[in-house]
Amino acid sequence: MSVDLESTSNVDEIYAWIEQIQFSKPKKNLARDFSDGVFMAELLKRYYPRYVDIHNYIPGNSVAKKIDNWSTLNRKVFSKLDMKLGKDVINQLANSQPGTIEKLLVDLRSKILKDCNADRNSLYSEYEEHEKKEVVKSVLNPEEVANKTVPRHVFVKLKQELQEKNDVINTLHQKVSHLESLMKLKEQRIADLTSQIIKSTEQSITPRSGNLSSTISQISKLQMKS
Repeated sequence: MSVDLESTSNVDEIYAWIEQIQFSKPKKNLARDFSDGVFMAELLKRYYPRYVDIHNYIPGNSVAKKIDNWSTLNRKVFSKLDMKLGKDVINQLANSQPGTIEKLLVDLRSKILKDCNADRNSLYSEYEEHEKKEVVKSVLNPEEVANKTVPRHVFVKLKQELQEKNDVINTLHQKVSHLESLMKLKEQRIADLTSQIIKSTEQSITPRSGNLSSTISQISKLQMKS
């Protein structure tokens, strides 16, 4: 590792950076939290998603499992970032040796800033220098990681517009649900009225049928007498 841990400012920046990131479980102790490599896989997934398949990294308590996770990360991710780890470093990480994860995170943070800055500057070279600096400072914000190829203010504006459109869509969904409920009530009401009409019709026809039978019977009797 190339970073001197005596640089307190670097370490403080690392703690502040990690603190704002939501991991799969609560953070307690940096060295132990990262010892099985799962936190590192989740962290790398944010910034280099195409290199990381989270399902490859299973939490484990045994040192052997931790080393296996770190070795997989080393082979599939760190080697592609030109940050390949030595076996001694992997062993130190798996054994939660104090200071080792901080050194790695300092290097990783520098790598992320360098890569993101290079991508943005190549695409937006016409922006003023202070805007570029603002972009670099913001890139480690997890909510803006997806914005690696656009300036911060553009991303914020697009995000706001997207939220507004989502709000409109949600409102329309609620209106549609309400209209569907009204339609069901109307259909049920129509069905009830139809049923009542049919019953009423049947009841009105039945007495008439009885009278007709009585009339026919009387006619038959008269015919017999005659």
